[in-house]
Amino acid sequence: MRSEQRRPPGRPRDQRADDAVLAAALDLIAEAGVEGVSIDQAAKRAGVARTTVYRRYATRDDLAVAALVANEAAVLVSFQVPDQPSLADLVATWSAGLSEQRSRVLLRRMMSVPREHPELWAAFRAASAGSRDQSVHDLVIRARAEGQLAADADVEMVQAMLTGAVAVHLTNYPDDVSAEEVAAYFWRVLRTLGFRVPAYLPGRS
Repeated sequence: MRSEQRRPPGRPRDQRADDAVLAAALDLIAEAGVEGVSIDQAAKRAGVARTTVYRRYATRDDLAVAALVANEAAVLVSFQVPDQPSLADLVATWSAGLSEQRSRVLLRRMMSVPREHPELWAAFRAASAGSRDQSVHDLVIRARAEGQLAADADVEMVQAMLTGAVAVHLTNYPDDVSAEEVAAYFWRVLRTLGFRVPAYLPGRS
C-alpha cells in the first residue's frame, strides 16, 4: 500500500490544495472513522475537484494514511517535542493533546483502526516509522539507565501500560478535562509504575 503516489512531470502541486485535502480527510476520520473517508467526500470538503485528490492518492486508504501521518507530524511540531523528551515533556505533550476535544475524538476513532483496518494501520505505522512509540520506548530506557526507574523494570510492559493509561483516559474521563487535570493523572500513573518523580509536576520542566 502506498501512502503517496508518484507525481508525473508537469506543473507543481498546489500546497494549499494538499493541505485542504489532508485536513478534510482528517475531519472525516474524526467524524465517522476511517469508514467515513472517501475520495469524493474529501474532495467536496476540501473544495477541490475529484481529480485533484486522485492525482495525489489512488485509494481511500492512501488518503487516510497520509492524513494521519501529516497529523502526527504536525502534533510533534506544535508541541515542540525534543528529539529526546523527558518525562515532563511526555506529560506536557499528552496533557495538551488529551485536553483538546477534537484530538480526543480523533484518538478514540484511531483506537479501532488496528483491529478493523489492519492493513491501513500497518501502512500508517510504516509511514510514520512508529515515531511516537519509539520515542516513549527510548524515554523508558533512558529513565531506567538514569535511575528514575528500577533497573529490572520490564520496558515493554511499562510502555504498554503507559499506552493503556492513554486509552483509559480517553474512554473514562470527560472531554472537557483541563490540561492540568490530565497532567496530574499522568504523574500519578508514572509514580504508580515505579518512576521516581514528585507527586505532581505541572507542565514541562
